[in-house]
Amino acid sequence: MMNAVSTATLFAIPRNASVDVQKQLTDAETELTTGFLADPVKSLGSQIGLDETLQAQSDTLSNLQSANNIVQSSLTASQNALTSISSDAQSFASALITAQSTGSAATLQTQAQDFLASLTSQLNTSVGGSYIFGGINNSTPPIADDSQSAQNATSAAFQALLSSTGSSVNSLSATDMQTFLSGAFANLFTGSNWSSNWSQASSTPMSALISPNQTVTTSASANDSAFQDLVSAYVSVADLSFNNLNSSTQTAVLTNAQQLIGSATQGITNLQASLGISQSQITNANSQMQTQATLMTNSVSQIAGVDPSQAATNLSNLTTQLETAYSLTDRISKLGLVNYLST
Repeated sequence: MMNAVSTATLFAIPRNASVDVQKQLTDAETELTTGFLADPVKSLGSQIGLDETLQAQSDTLSNLQSANNIVQSSLTASQNALTSISSDAQSFASALITAQSTGSAATLQTQAQDFLASLTSQLNTSVGGSYIFGGINNSTPPIADDSQSAQNATSAAFQALLSSTGSSVNSLSATDMQTFLSGAFANLFTGSNWSSNWSQASSTPMSALISPNQTVTTSASANDSAFQDLVSAYVSVADLSFNNLNSSTQTAVLTNAQQLIGSATQGITNLQASLGISQSQITNANSQMQTQATLMTNSVSQIAGVDPSQAATNLSNLTTQLETAYSLTDRISKLGLVNYLST
């Protein structure tokens, strides 16, 4: 008894085979390109959980390293700004010493104004849209540029001094100026006066998670006392009618400014040291995470990786099978009943 075989049935055999081979071919191409199993869930069985855990941990470490690189850029910018601020302060300190030794202070007022503008610019440095000296309030420029309100507050305090002592600018005594500088004037650069007239920064510095178990401080705040002292020193020479004071009172201003600058530069050095420690910790954390990530990558390769030469051979064999299936499909599609019976 002869079994009936239709052309459609014959045609379907290689066609169905080619669909399966095409899927295997796609997977083989993926494996050759990526070096990993195309369908790890199907291929690894019970080991898929370990593979996914290692992949997730590796991704976490990679993301932390990328974030750390951004933080390092901000820290570098902070260090550069602090170096510039410190250099300006030292230059002004030298100018103060020269003025005292020579008795010529004619240009100091202009210099103080210039250094104050430079300080403001440096403290308003931004990286990627974030103001690096703003603390956690890093979306707003932290320092006002000797604003009208700041100048008004300074002028009002100075006029109150003249009124209370019954003095004119050129007759104001050195003793009265010293009392003013350490009292009412100093108060203009601390607390609510500082916040109202100068700073919009937060005193809380930024921090960042630099590894799964380590957080470090990553910024300095413009509210640090070092900057308050420095602004106070510049303003005392820039905005207190310095050139119209008598020589002994000028000396009182210069001496106070020198003391403030000395305190400020030491404070800036401390800030740089603190940020430097954070930079070192981030570098070490990145190095350790890179080592861990490499170990995880190697483990993933052992679990879900494929042999490149074997993947290439598999791809070649599948390509041959697919071409054979296509050839058979073409031949059967041309096969009529007479041709079939004659075979």
